[in-house]
Amino acid sequence: MNDDLTGEAGFRWLSPQISRMFRPSKDSLVSGTEDGATGSSTPQTEREGSAVVETSSGVRKTSTSLERMERRVVEEIARVFSTSGMFYAFDYDLTRSLQAKDRQVIDGVSEPLACIADRDYWFNWHIQQPLLTGGGLAWALPLVQGSVQIGRCQISKDDVVQISVVSRRNWRRIGMRYERRGADTNGNVANFVETEQILELESKQESGQHVDVGAHPTHIASFVQTRGSMPFLWTQTGAGLHPAAVVAGTDDSNAATCAQHLQHEISRVGRQVLVSLVEHGGREAAVGTAYAGVVGRCVASEMVDARMVRYVPWDFHHETRGMRYENVQQLVEQLRGEISGMGYYWHAGNAPLTTQHGIFRVNCMDCLDRTNVVQSAIARAVFNEQLVRLGVHAAPELGLAAHPGLEPTLNRLWANNGDYISRQYAGTSAMKGDFTRTGRRNFGGMVNDATYSLARLWINTFRDYFSQAVLDFLVGNHAAAAVFRTLIDLRSREPDQVRQMASARETAVRTSVAIVVRDGERVQLACVVQSPMALDSLKIAAAADSVLILTDTAVYVCSYCDRQQKVSEFLRIGLSVLARVQYGAYITDTRTPQCLDPSRNHGVVLSFALAPDHHSSSPGYEFESSLAATQPFVSSADGEKLHFIACKVATEAQVVMQHTPDDAESAAQPTLKDSEQPALVRLTRLENQAPDLLTECLCSAMLSLKLAHGDPSSQFITDAPIISVAAAKQSKTLVEKMTTRLHSALWI
Repeated sequence: MNDDLTGEAGFRWLSPQISRMFRPSKDSLVSGTEDGATGSSTPQTEREGSAVVETSSGVRKTSTSLERMERRVVEEIARVFSTSGMFYAFDYDLTRSLQAKDRQVIDGVSEPLACIADRDYWFNWHIQQPLLTGGGLAWALPLVQGSVQIGRCQISKDDVVQISVVSRRNWRRIGMRYERRGADTNGNVANFVETEQILELESKQESGQHVDVGAHPTHIASFVQTRGSMPFLWTQTGAGLHPAAVVAGTDDSNAATCAQHLQHEISRVGRQVLVSLVEHGGREAAVGTAYAGVVGRCVASEMVDARMVRYVPWDFHHETRGMRYENVQQLVEQLRGEISGMGYYWHAGNAPLTTQHGIFRVNCMDCLDRTNVVQSAIARAVFNEQLVRLGVHAAPELGLAAHPGLEPTLNRLWANNGDYISRQYAGTSAMKGDFTRTGRRNFGGMVNDATYSLARLWINTFRDYFSQAVLDFLVGNHAAAAVFRTLIDLRSREPDQVRQMASARETAVRTSVAIVVRDGERVQLACVVQSPMALDSLKIAAAADSVLILTDTAVYVCSYCDRQQKVSEFLRIGLSVLARVQYGAYITDTRTPQCLDPSRNHGVVLSFALAPDHHSSSPGYEFESSLAATQPFVSSADGEKLHFIACKVATEAQVVMQHTPDDAESAAQPTLKDSEQPALVRLTRLENQAPDLLTECLCSAMLSLKLAHGDPSSQFITDAPIISVAAAKQSKTLVEKMTTRLHSALWI
């Protein structure tokens, strides 16, 4: 046996280069916390603004391929600005509602438009930063993404009504349907749109001429509503026609996110009436129930004033089943008190007569089709009240039908508005548009909806990830290199995805160590892996994180639930029964070059001879879990039957930790008592290395510790592919192969 392998202090058995990676930085040892919370395992081979794009797997794109990719990006940018409902005005602020502008105290002569526009609805704010910071305020022109619909209708001999429906999309969490759901950690939500319905009443003078808008006795009334994704952390993949939605955050983090969103909106527009149209059962129930719970938690913990929030659940699909869309009126009647109490903005002459107090915030899953139907119904009820208040309604009891042409005009404006918002978020016109336009549901509308569903499936699968990357680039969430990376990875990224993932994974490692590691054991290495969490299996069915912990006496593999922040089950293998460690390429996906790169897709297989300790995190009872062994089929050299468990090292946002080394404890925790556990510290230098190097370090550490527990066999460490590239490609289905080729043909 080589004595130098057993090193008495630290990791002397490692090479000097690797040993330095194992040591935490000086600042980390002194503070006892992480060194760089945003550490990522992805090598930083991409340079922002560089003309040469080299992926993290080392795949360098040729100049011809780069030109094609650049052309795709330019074409997509042109499509966004030419077909996505952009509007602007040179001398009028379109980013705010009439009531919000009325509250502004500004000098309209001296103040440039750029100084008064609302940045949340200024789509090209990031693009115009050179003008805004370089003294060119007078040249800056805010663009608003959304919709402007205008119609006129003669309601009497002397009165003409002009109706405008103006929608403004908030760009803070801009994106495409399945690429952006829920909220980010700052409380910004996906598909957040403010829609303002404006009524302008023009009365004829004796001369028969119309009075100019804004001059007495012209009356202007407006009513504002908002729509937006449910304001907490949740996701929904675009796989299939009806993918399941998943709540991503914890109860506490979701409540904090929701409170942040609601507080911002309350300070901006007042009391929030939250109308949720999601299903109470079936595939939408999980997020619908979570939304109700999050709002209740915000109110109960006094994060939001209970007087400023009302939650109204209404299962749209259940209430309108059998094409009974007239039942939407039942919801309007249920909200009648809120409509009357909320009021609307009314301006006549040079002063406002009334103001709107509060707002309806309507949502479904997409905040498109169902939301548009309900918002248009609420808007019609308010419009009817406004006509009565203005004294021009011929027969209030008949509603808008008392004026021929008025209701069809209003319906058409709202249907067009819904189509624009839907195309911007989902790529097709709005569903249920036949009801919004005509007030009736028919078979032709159902056929159109089926066509739109199939079109959305195609767009979600083959286009949205790239459109999302371009939108993130336009609003400043990502640099240009991220757009090219999307064309290679075939997936988009959240603006702060790496930071969020690293933070969540550090919590996972710390929690797992605190729960499963036995007293007296010192953690040598702990990192994030993906594992089947089943014995004698290599197939990783889900991408949920697990945690691998190597102590001085055992190896732990923990299944971690990020939402509940707890270990659901774990496997403990004593080093004395660890018979073999295999490390090598672990290819589980073949869609992109990164997925086929062995250096980025590495793992270990731990084989053991005796039945390991198996525990449940729920005390007081035992249960048979996925880790129950079936029939072992791995044989050792002497014929002994072995079980194994496989672990694939995480490819990005890796977190690697260890207990404070002996020679640094005095610096990190000078008052550490014998009964206390040493601090966990981040090994950021190792985190930033490729997964293949991390697996080598794990194997080397296991070998060193195994030597301390006895003489291992000559084949204790085996370097061989776990699942090779060839084997992974062979197991790929025909549908997967066709999908990958189609992606590449479309974009690369």
